[in-house]
Amino acid sequence: MEKEKKKINMPVGELVDLIFAQATKGTGICFYLLMMYASYIANEAYGIPVALAGMIITGTRIFDGITDPIVSAIFDRIKFKKIGKIRFFNLVGWAIAGLACVLMYHWAAGKFSGTMGVIVFIIIYVMYIIGYTMKTMAGAVVGIAITRDPKVRSLTQLVGTCYQYFVPMIFQTFIAFAVLPRYDDQYNAAMLKEACYWHVLGAFILLMLSFIGLRRVDKPEMFESLNSAKGKKEKITFRDMVNLLKGNRPMQMWVITGASDKLASQTASTSIVLTIINGILIGNYQASTMMGNFTTIASLAFLAIGSVYNIKYGAKRTTRDWSWYSIIISVVMIVFCVILGPHGMSSITVNPIPTIIYIVLMLLLTGTKMTLTSTSMVMRADVVDYWMSETGDYMPGTVSGVYSLIDKIIGSFSTTVAAFCIAFIGYKNVMPQKGDPVTTPLFVMGLFLMFGLPVLGWVCNIVAMKFYKLDKATMERIQADISERKAQAKAEKAKEQEEAYKKIDNIVDKDNKEEQ
Repeated sequence: MEKEKKKINMPVGELVDLIFAQATKGTGICFYLLMMYASYIANEAYGIPVALAGMIITGTRIFDGITDPIVSAIFDRIKFKKIGKIRFFNLVGWAIAGLACVLMYHWAAGKFSGTMGVIVFIIIYVMYIIGYTMKTMAGAVVGIAITRDPKVRSLTQLVGTCYQYFVPMIFQTFIAFAVLPRYDDQYNAAMLKEACYWHVLGAFILLMLSFIGLRRVDKPEMFESLNSAKGKKEKITFRDMVNLLKGNRPMQMWVITGASDKLASQTASTSIVLTIINGILIGNYQASTMMGNFTTIASLAFLAIGSVYNIKYGAKRTTRDWSWYSIIISVVMIVFCVILGPHGMSSITVNPIPTIIYIVLMLLLTGTKMTLTSTSMVMRADVVDYWMSETGDYMPGTVSGVYSLIDKIIGSFSTTVAAFCIAFIGYKNVMPQKGDPVTTPLFVMGLFLMFGLPVLGWVCNIVAMKFYKLDKATMERIQADISERKAQAKAEKAKEQEEAYKKIDNIVDKDNKEEQ
């Protein structure tokens, strides 16, 4: 009987809907990939200096974080009678972000320069952020709204993580082999204009797939809180958002794990760190990139194992255990690189034995990172259910928005952390470049940023999980409690309506008798 309970029994139609619904994550990634070229188009078509373009884009990332809780509060407050709320925000968000991208890369490109070029570029970028925020915030709610079953919830996040890794690989490969060659491999205005339309079109196709998957769950009744089910009208206020962080220990611990992971992982993946490891120490950027693509694909097997682990033990234990696995693998990787030494790392991609060891360790490390990313999405849904059980308010958008605000602000420091670290070893006026001489300080700092800093983030995870009380057993009780209270509230509401109808009938009968 116990084995039977662990199985995921889903009709084929619901499984297909689940896979299609998570395509909304791919929609956001299409826009994210396109805007990676924003600094190119700013310089190429608006005459904005590279340094100023970087400052503008960094500033807009902070604005992006500020818009998240605002849009999420609007999402939770708005009540639609017939229209699916997730699909509405997704569609409007795609339309605004898509229009902004077409303006930036085509319609307004090359028509403004100087001060006016800067102003137009900023206005278009702000417009893009508003649309992108609407789209991504609604997309974050999909994994929460689609199910409360812990087993299915883990499967949902597994599918979402696959979109997050496969969509970039597909688009980057398509751009590299099908678009760039037609423009002499140059990121010029003409090439970026074509890339813009491919990304916006791809985002629309994935959006339509998500609409198919959401048709059964994206209904007004799905967003009823326990309070509204009892007939109470609640509005999400700024005070609710403050209380969400102030009096919610699971939310606090989830934010710590997500933010620490984000800062460490984004710092490790900056172009600065990748240049040090792949371009200088290993000395073969192209081969290192291909190895990275291979390990990403192969590590999906470990992601599947991690998802099964999540189903069996819950998000709390999975975060704790897989953080330990990540730490152990990273330490082994550091030891391996130290054995090779600063100049010995160049044997990777040349000598078969170091190459195989490096690929295996990177494969394991990428797999554990994927599992932690997927588990963080499960924790988001668990926090929403916990707060609903505690307060009666269903606030998936607000929970996502408050988390995203903190996550983006902390994540925006990743490039700064990397820059300060390399300045400490002498790179004050120039950036590390492929072909720079290999030195011991560069070797030590490269290993710290790539493998050591993430270890500190995973240590934060382990400590936070000591205070995170939403283990598997607790979540099962919470989800059962929510289902029972929703059913009870609906029954009470139906009974009240029935009594109201009886009173009306009695009044009508009384009036009829008096008339007779």
